[in-house]
This record gives sequence, C-alpha cells and structure tokens, in this order.
Amino acid sequence: MLDSLIYLDREFISAKYEQFSGRSAETRITKSEGLNASARLPIFSAGASSIESKSYTVSSIEMLSRLSPKLSEYEEFNEYEFGKPSIICWIYGKLTIEKIEAKRSKSTLTFVGNPKSAENISAGLPPSYHDELIGEETYYSVHTNTENFALIPTPDYFVSGVASFRDLADTVVGPIEIPVKALIRVFSVQTSFKQWVTVPIVIHETNC
Repeated sequence: MLDSLIYLDREFISAKYEQFSGRSAETRITKSEGLNASARLPIFSAGASSIESKSYTVSSIEMLSRLSPKLSEYEEFNEYEFGKPSIICWIYGKLTIEKIEAKRSKSTLTFVGNPKSAENISAGLPPSYHDELIGEETYYSVHTNTENFALIPTPDYFVSGVASFRDLADTVVGPIEIPVKALIRVFSVQTSFKQWVTVPIVIHETNC
C-alpha cells in the first residue's frame, strides 16, 4: 500500500478513523491574535485565528491500512448530475497535468491612417489580429474511459516530490501519464472544458 501511495488526505482519514474506531484524538487548540490587546474591542477580533492540532497513537498510513475495507465500500463513479450534492467515489484512469491559457485577440492599429484591420478588409483580406496572453494555469487531472476530472489537491498531502511535478511541467518535466485509482469527492462544479471539479482523498498507482 505504501509503495503505491501518491496522495493521502490525512485530515479526511483521521476523521474517518475517529468515526469507525471510536477513539478520539488528543486535541489542542491554540489561539493567536492579530491585534494589540489594548486596542481590541471585546466584540470584534479582526485578525484572530484558532489552530486545532491533534495527536494519535497510530500514523496516518496505519489508519489508511485499517480503514481500507471501509474505503473499498465506496462505489466506482458511474454518473453524476449537475446541481446534486457532492459524492465520494472511486475512479480509475491516467493522472496527468494540463495547462490552459487565456488569450484575447487584438487587431493591430495605427495612429496615422486607417487601422490595419480596416485596410485589410477594404483590400478583401482578413483582419490582422494577434493573440495576447493574459494568463495561464496548470493543474492535475485524471482521465478515465468516460470522464475527465480536474483535481484540486492540497500540495502537502502528496508523497515527497510529486507536488513539484506541476510546477516543473513544460520546463523540466515533459508529458505525465500515471495509471491511478483514486478516491475523490466530486462537486457540482465544472471547468470551462466540462471536467468535473474534484477534491482527491486517496490516490494510488495501479497496474490497471
């Protein structure tokens, strides 16, 4: 199990472990204030935050091992209807990194005379346009036989080194296509390319 593990949502796994084992963790809540105490109103506490930390007698890997039978009870993704509550399911496919670019077309103008696009039109030629790159983004996705899923992972939950694949895409790292099985939570959100937006829970490499 450990050798094939790529991603593990430790928060989800620990919560499930508490639910099924009945063993509560030792919890400590630390509060921090972002304002000077003398200048702070008692009702409002802008900048204040609380951090909950938990400690367990078993590791997250051991929790995953013990919960494996329960996690296997989640069904494989079949279909999902937009506008419905989120679902947790298994998917099997290829883990890849995709890149999208946002561009806008602009015609070339001149300050003296007609715009070049107008000159082209009058001459029977297509307008002169060029694309301006206004933004780009890379993201993880899983392609199955029937659906594509865009992943929104927490970088710290990847095993060592894997999170850096995305940052190195198209520079040091070339094409990526890793066969995986993944437990994911599918939300009623789609990308512009009709991919379901999902949050991964567990990702394993697989031979399938």
